[in-house]
Amino acid sequence: MANVMAVFQDVDKCIRCNGCTIGCKRTWKMMSLNPGVHRVAPDDRMVINSQKRLDMGPFIRFSCWHCPDPPCVKRCPFTALAKQPNGAVSIDPVKCTPGATNRAGVRCTRQCVADCPHGGYPRVGVGNETHPTAKAWKCTLCHGRAGATAQLNPAYGNPLPTTRNHTRLSSPPVPETDHEPTCVYTCPAKAMMWDTRANIREWIRTRGYLSFQGNGSVMWASKNYVLAAPRANPLDQRRVGSLMSTVLTQSVAQAAVVPALVAGGVFSVIARRIKLAEEAATEGEG
Repeated sequence: MANVMAVFQDVDKCIRCNGCTIGCKRTWKMMSLNPGVHRVAPDDRMVINSQKRLDMGPFIRFSCWHCPDPPCVKRCPFTALAKQPNGAVSIDPVKCTPGATNRAGVRCTRQCVADCPHGGYPRVGVGNETHPTAKAWKCTLCHGRAGATAQLNPAYGNPLPTTRNHTRLSSPPVPETDHEPTCVYTCPAKAMMWDTRANIREWIRTRGYLSFQGNGSVMWASKNYVLAAPRANPLDQRRVGSLMSTVLTQSVAQAAVVPALVAGGVFSVIARRIKLAEEAATEGEG
């Protein structure tokens, strides 16, 4: 049985070099044309943007959350989306047929986009060079190219490198850590981790983080900032840029707020939030 895996972003370490997004583009042969500063290609699977109004950090990963019980999977009329045993929500671009009608008479109205509880993903458009028609695109945790050897699918290309960019948390290591998703592998700041979801939650719980977000197979944490859940549309920077109240982003306000949060038991709040996320994940995957 596969272990449920997760990607963790330590927000404090991210320098927005975009190594992860460039590596993702190359791995999945995405659209090479850059549509401009304020937009991304329709097949971009993730973006890194600032949580503040100004582009000064903290920098947050925006991508699919890989929900424990993803509504996009249930409503796709062509069963193009699937919840994998390792926690990834994958998408098959061959099955994906935006605007078409299946044999039962159910038409694709981009239900996956409308039903996403976190906003922004999947996105639909022409992008990947191997699929000239519009498709839905999203992060898949490199499903089929990273993970246990038995799960590697040659249809997705060659396996990702087995050299690693961070220390395994698993002891002994689980087979799924033999390959890292491209975003983790290419991060020069080592701001991302790839390990079992249980190990990453334990890491967050015991490392003194101030703020935590995530209830699926993507998680975020920070020791310096109060994080807002990255739910905004990453294709529209005007919406991405105002994720968090400007009051909380001011250094003076932070100096007053953070000690009060710690004194009020912020670490117990994080532990409680992680516990609720674990319960939700158990229900969704049971």
